[in-house]
Amino acid sequence: MERIKGLILTDGARIGIIGGGPAGSFFSIFASKLARDIGKALDFTIYERKTFANHGASGCNMCAGVISESLVQSLALEGINLPSSVVRWGIESYFFHTQNGSVQIKSSRLQQRGIATVFRGGGPAGSLEKDVQSFDGFLLQKAIDCGTQVKHVIVDEIRLDGGKPGLYSGGRILQDCDLLVGAFGVKASTSKMCEKLGTGYKIPPTIKATQSEIELGRDWVASRFGHSIHIFLLRIPGIKFISIIPKGDYITISALGKEPGVNHIKTFLDHPVMKKMLPSGFKIPERFCHCFPKINVGAARKPFANRLVFVGDAGSSRLYKDGIGSAYITSKAAAYTALLHGVGEEDFRGYYLPVCKTLNRDNLFGRFLFSANDFISIIPPVSRCYFKVIQLEQDGLQRNTPYGDVLWDMFTGSRFYKDIFVRALSPWLTMHLLSVMIASFFKKVFFPHTRK
Repeated sequence: MERIKGLILTDGARIGIIGGGPAGSFFSIFASKLARDIGKALDFTIYERKTFANHGASGCNMCAGVISESLVQSLALEGINLPSSVVRWGIESYFFHTQNGSVQIKSSRLQQRGIATVFRGGGPAGSLEKDVQSFDGFLLQKAIDCGTQVKHVIVDEIRLDGGKPGLYSGGRILQDCDLLVGAFGVKASTSKMCEKLGTGYKIPPTIKATQSEIELGRDWVASRFGHSIHIFLLRIPGIKFISIIPKGDYITISALGKEPGVNHIKTFLDHPVMKKMLPSGFKIPERFCHCFPKINVGAARKPFANRLVFVGDAGSSRLYKDGIGSAYITSKAAAYTALLHGVGEEDFRGYYLPVCKTLNRDNLFGRFLFSANDFISIIPPVSRCYFKVIQLEQDGLQRNTPYGDVLWDMFTGSRFYKDIFVRALSPWLTMHLLSVMIASFFKKVFFPHTRK
């Protein structure tokens, strides 16, 4: 594609955004506010077929729905405060469950219940809750309040006409764009349209997850799961880990692995460790709300061109965690690049690409950390020692060790993986864990009848 210098958005420029999830809404919010600040009159239109008000998959963006404490704080600084109708549950701790026991982790940095759990749509299929407002719908309304139009139509064709992207539906042109923002996640049909434009864009690699909503009643959820997200490391074949996120009357079960399916959810619900947390006589429902979202586990190739930029999961996202936070970061960077520098390929290369590269490089550290966590989880002696040290730390009996914070930051997405990696592999911390393991081994060999 020809590189053109000096492409800027002038008064009346038309910006088309494909996708009304967090990435599309964030871009619209940031770009429209910045446009007003610098005195530009721009036209923003989001194309999104869903309203995010319906129950079940038709109104949902299929995500675990956890908003990290760092993102909750960042949104508040932007004037975006999550109302009680959006927040289903406040989180103050994480529980990690293995076949050898459980440990609760709290972070000294966390404000009271600073992590929020949300539904991405109007609630699970069959839900009777009436006070649910979806997180995606809430953000989309914020974009509308900033002057963005939303059109609930399907874009089924994209053309580059005279150097400008043109959006079509059913053979009819919807608009030509001075800037087209791809905020459609990893949706196969839309990404293929963009790959065929010849700009060099290639969708990120993905894996499949399985998510299910199980109704247990608010009282049971509150008493048994509390204000905690529960992570299960149970060595279920084909499963990397499973998380449970409490949301009022429901729990969201999210399974990540090679090819997770509904049968994996049923196996998990029937596992002895999980059965202890379910009501007496609980029977797995024949039908329950579930979906199979694709998870971004890599980076898009060349997520920009002249008058074209891809944000959120369509561009770069953090490995396994904080996809909404990644949408916030990339959308803000793309908006500031377009408004303050220009919408040419070189503008995005100079000011947007470095942000994507930071996320992409950081994910390399994330891969190592999760591999190390898998190793610890599957070897019982190592797992027992590791979680024993964490429990001592949480009880205040073990000082100056960040084991708990390492796990907390890995699974909440509150810190960059590189920062966690540096803390986790400090020589002193490694030697300390090895000494605990060696001491435990000798105690078991030479004093086998000593009570724990």
